[in-house]
Amino acid sequence: MTDAADTIRALLADELHLEPAEITDDDVLGDLPGADSLRLLRVVTRLERHWDVEFSDEEVFGATTFADLVALVRGHLATTGRAAA
Repeated sequence: MTDAADTIRALLADELHLEPAEITDDDVLGDLPGADSLRLLRVVTRLERHWDVEFSDEEVFGATTFADLVALVRGHLATTGRAAA
């Protein structure tokens, strides 16, 4: 089983045409190469579909770093009892 961070990093890297290793926990999402609001929204949509969850706009806009996004996903998974794979 993979950790949520690995899955999020892979989906984000795929959308931004980066290598997963290029994305660090402290990276500001909007500052990543190739990132714009549309691509980041696509990532959020893919995450919601992957884990069958829905994030509020406030949660999404509050996640400014990669670590914030991971914490958001993990928080939702913990409250629903879903695995992080």
